[in-house]
Amino acid sequence: MAFIHSNKKKWLSIIAAFFTIHLAGSIGSIYTQNIWLYVLEIGVVFVFGIFVYKMLKEKDSYAIDLEKEIKKHKETHAELEASRGNLQNVFDSIDVAIWSHNLQTNKLLITSGIEKLYGYPLQAFYDDVDLWKKVIHPDDLEIIIMRASDIEKGIIATSEYRILRPDGDIRWIQDRGIPFLNEKGELVDFNSILIDITERKHAEMTINQMAYFDELTGLPNRNGFMETIEQKMNEVDLKQGNLALLFLDLDRFNVLNDTLGHSFGDLLLQKVADLLKSTVAGKGQVFRRSGDEFLILMEFKDAAEVRIVAEDIICSFTKPFLLSGKEVFTTPSIGISLYPGNGSDSETLLKRADAALYQAKDRGRNTYQFFTEQHDGKMERRLNLEHGLRKALKKNELFLVYQPQVQFHTRKIAGVEALLRWNKDSEGIISPGEFIPIAEDTGMILPIGEWVLKNACMQGSKWHQNGFDDLLISVNISVRQLLEESFVDRVESILIETHFPASSLELEITESTTMESMEETLPVLNRLREKGIRISIDDFGTGYSSLTYLRQLPVDTLKIDKMFIDDILTDPKAGAIAKTIIDMGHNLSFHVIAEGIESCKQIDFLLEQGCMYGQGYHLFKPLQPEELEKYLQENMVIN
Repeated sequence: MAFIHSNKKKWLSIIAAFFTIHLAGSIGSIYTQNIWLYVLEIGVVFVFGIFVYKMLKEKDSYAIDLEKEIKKHKETHAELEASRGNLQNVFDSIDVAIWSHNLQTNKLLITSGIEKLYGYPLQAFYDDVDLWKKVIHPDDLEIIIMRASDIEKGIIATSEYRILRPDGDIRWIQDRGIPFLNEKGELVDFNSILIDITERKHAEMTINQMAYFDELTGLPNRNGFMETIEQKMNEVDLKQGNLALLFLDLDRFNVLNDTLGHSFGDLLLQKVADLLKSTVAGKGQVFRRSGDEFLILMEFKDAAEVRIVAEDIICSFTKPFLLSGKEVFTTPSIGISLYPGNGSDSETLLKRADAALYQAKDRGRNTYQFFTEQHDGKMERRLNLEHGLRKALKKNELFLVYQPQVQFHTRKIAGVEALLRWNKDSEGIISPGEFIPIAEDTGMILPIGEWVLKNACMQGSKWHQNGFDDLLISVNISVRQLLEESFVDRVESILIETHFPASSLELEITESTTMESMEETLPVLNRLREKGIRISIDDFGTGYSSLTYLRQLPVDTLKIDKMFIDDILTDPKAGAIAKTIIDMGHNLSFHVIAEGIESCKQIDFLLEQGCMYGQGYHLFKPLQPEELEKYLQENMVIN
């Protein structure tokens, strides 16, 4: 624009000069009547005309440029208005409000987005500038006090707090306050950006819930426990107090879970969680570690307080749990470690409470034990065996031996019982009484039990092919195997695969575990019996059999437990019990076998009572397959 004005001034000066010359020429021509002056005048007029034309053209060009400039300004203004509208749409869509307050002029500017965030009309915030503060959740008011302190110092403050909307809804707000101070350090202007972060907060809470709380019971999980115990240890250190860790495990939960089904098992765990919370309320905090394992943390002054809580817990389990109209009983075993006496860190306390727990189980379950140093060694032993047992199958450390079952009056072999043995690398033979319970507790009994059944059937098939086709093979079955949904089909598949006849296989089940889950095991036993497989009750007399149940069971054989055979010659009651079992078995048409025979006099007593079969070291020790075959050639019973 400055350039255009400069050109205009230049042209006006030129026109004025020519006009002066023209005026002088006109005056001179009047006095002199000189022809050259007329020529000069005509020339001046011509040039003047050209200059006027140029000036007019310049003026048109200026008008055109001015029109373009105005149009450009209009377009820019339209773009700014469109951008402002788009920006407003963005603010409205992302639940953002802007609050700007000039404290010097007391001018307040609030964007309309605040209506969507707070649920109040925009004018309400102008009418009451403290409205935003009045709707903050009471539990978050302390956040605002701390925030105000930072703002007064000129510190940019980002706060997160909850607000109560007029419809009762609770929303989370992120408030970023930006203060401006003058040279005197006085707050003169304040701006705030408000964003609704409710969805983000809900997502964070969900993630936190999943990370630190058990989904089934709602109790804090292992992660929550580790955070809490570290905090509690620091607190008792400051107070010079004590902390107890109770490690609780449900007795025979795996059997209940397999018997009732996993949905009932989950329901039982929920009931147990509620029972523990109510029992230790006000005294300690309950956590779920995993499976049927629970942890309890409590502060105490005297160990007697811990004993009382442990006894209260055990007592609370005397009542049955009602699961979908069905009464279920379970009992707890509890191991206890103390801080700082039994360890200075959480992992040590856990390990030692676990050691005490297994000591409680060894003492008959449904009890509690405090950790002592001797427990530590037993725990290490158990962990070592558990670790080795998991690799035993792959390393071919497991093998079977076979103990003959003998017909007394002929001394002939009627059948054999397959017995599992473990030759642990670098340690040698491990007692079945030591590793079988570990296999049961850890669930490893399932793959191990299937391996035993398959290998026993393979060996039986070889003996049948060698001419001993009347030999009966007896295999012990865990109740956990029996309750597997596919167990019957798997047994049938193994018989087909090994070409071993079902009529030559006898499955031994223990009396006590069978009676605990009678309703579930009876249909399975009936299916097995229908396929021609024989059923034997092992350790008979040690459990709590009901004669009604015994009548219902599809049983072929009763095995009298060794504990009765040991004393039949010295204890009249033991002899009477043995005689009663023999008579009952015969009356029910069962085959009766006495276990643990160790002398000829025991055999004579049993023969007098009508028991014709037995097994034990006096007759045959458990033998390797090759050893047993030598005896079969001479002593095999033809059934």
